Amino acid sequence: MENNTPSNENQEKENKGRGLILVLFVLIALLTAVSGYLFFELSTLKKEKAELETQKVAAEKDTDEYRNQLRDLTAKYDSLMQAHEGLRSELETERAKVVKLLADYEALKKSGGTLASPGGASLRTRLEELQQTYDESEGVILELKAKNQELTNENFRATKQLEETNLQNGKLTSENSKLTKTVEVAKRLKTYEVYADAVKVSGGGKKEKATEKASKANRLRVCFTVLDNQLADKQEKSIYVVIKDSDKKTFTIGDKSKITLLNGDEIPFSIKKEIFYDNKVMQLCLNWEVSQTEPLKPGQYSVEIYAEGVQIGQTEFELK
Repeated sequence: MENNTPSNENQEKENKGRGLILVLFVLIALLTAVSGYLFFELSTLKKEKAELETQKVAAEKDTDEYRNQLRDLTAKYDSLMQAHEGLRSELETERAKVVKLLADYEALKKSGGTLASPGGASLRTRLEELQQTYDESEGVILELKAKNQELTNENFRATKQLEETNLQNGKLTSENSKLTKTVEVAKRLKTYEVYADAVKVSGGGKKEKATEKASKANRLRVCFTVLDNQLADKQEKSIYVVIKDSDKKTFTIGDKSKITLLNGDEIPFSIKKEIFYDNKVMQLCLNWEVSQTEPLKPGQYSVEIYAEGVQIGQTEFELK
């Protein structure tokens, strides 16, 4: 005969229900823990992915910057070579190193390497060395350019000063030339009271009588005074007298009786007189003896006196 009563059955049902609830709680707790772990792992993976993306972007940016630095350095060398042909050989050697480095970088990138790899670090070091070499070369060139500009400025100033000096010298030479000419003019002899006439000589040449008749005259007489001149050179001087008849024909002895003027012209002369001029007043009378075969003609006669290539006196007289 069974002893189970309805209360016992209810008790067992309650116990089974509690066991099921407990199992459910355990399963829920396990699911919550797994879910949390999976969420944590997912978050970590997302974070790592984001970091990888950031690193990738940074690497690509770094890579582009590295390439740009190499290209920029190449362009700088091109510019230097154009501006300084005298250093082209040295600059081309350094530029070739930059081109080689760029080729090595492209090869590294093609093989899947990056600047972060050991080979990439070497490329960075080489770029720094090449950049330093360029900076040093540019510094030397700038210094040379500055010195060249300074020399150019000094040369310009020296040339300008030389031009000014030459201009001043030219002015001084011109003034000196003018002064010399002025002195030369001042040194020339000057005459005073120039007088000329015709005379009839008789008594064996002892008697002279002035005459206005051409048929009676057998001598032409030219008298004048040489003034004192303290600027003139004290020395032997030649005095020339040119006498022309009414037909402007010069009385002369032979074709060789000529004097050369300062302007280069040559003219015949009638009388030549050598004197020693000592800066004092001198009175001179010079004679031209008329040839019996060429008697004088009536008309106006002119007389010119020359010394040291210039005319120093003149006068006229008339014969009937």
